[in-house]
Amino acid sequence: MFPPSVFIIVLQYNNSQDTLECLESLKELDYPNFRIVVVDNASNEAEVNNIKSYTESQVNPKTYNLKLITNPSNLGYAGGNNVGIKYALEKGADCIFILNNDTVVEPDVLKKLIAAAETDPTVGIIGPAIKEGQKTAYFGKISWLKTELTHSSTPPAEKYLKPKEYVIGAAMLVKKEVLEKIKGFDEIYFLYFEDADLNIRAQLAGYELKIVPEAIVHHKVSATTKKLGSPIVLRYHSRNALIFNSLNAPWTVKPFLIFWSGYIVLKNLVKMFVMPSKAPAADAIIEGVLDFYKNKFGAIVPK
Repeated sequence: MFPPSVFIIVLQYNNSQDTLECLESLKELDYPNFRIVVVDNASNEAEVNNIKSYTESQVNPKTYNLKLITNPSNLGYAGGNNVGIKYALEKGADCIFILNNDTVVEPDVLKKLIAAAETDPTVGIIGPAIKEGQKTAYFGKISWLKTELTHSSTPPAEKYLKPKEYVIGAAMLVKKEVLEKIKGFDEIYFLYFEDADLNIRAQLAGYELKIVPEAIVHHKVSATTKKLGSPIVLRYHSRNALIFNSLNAPWTVKPFLIFWSGYIVLKNLVKMFVMPSKAPAADAIIEGVLDFYKNKFGAIVPK
């Protein structure tokens, strides 16, 4: 039987040199049935042209199944990937490999992930080990009433993830039936927390999450999002943490959201007066909390 069809979705917002490095590594995959879809989130014209030139230059039969989709506006991580997911499902994908553009893959990564997916029909999302410099991240961990999620440097003992654990969005293989059932990423987030949210919804739909530590992806940590600037990143984190907790936290936690958000605002008001140098960051965090209560979701437009 021919192996499952895998569509690899690589989302780009500028940083085309990272994307090109990623695409070069994908050329070396030893898996026989994959296609690549680069989704550009309204990058600068020169960055888009770099990918267009690369696409047009590919004559190797292994790599000419390379599709470039250009979005007219920046749809964020969630919206941009959803564009690629929709295209892949329409074209008959069996699995979709969500991959950050600032990654480089080992040649056997798809073969190992698909093997894990095929051996257990209950598994819906599978993740590799993600090497970040001298560290390796295996999966994410959720703590309620926190503005950031953390990654574990220890592989799960049984390879299957528990509740409050998730496959990291930098590299995740998702079966088509999962995406058809839970409808892809929630675009309310735009950026941050949407990968954990997707995993939780997959678990609630009855699917297992699994890590394959032997499959390796190398990741340049936050190469794209760092360029957004620290204040805007903090604003997304504070707003989206509240969104994530309001949607996914247990009922015993949700009543404390108002007190937690009040604590965040008060803490950062004090910081603005006591440490003026940190006022821009503190102001951004407060703005994120206010965005949540004003129902300002999706993309944040800086002042």
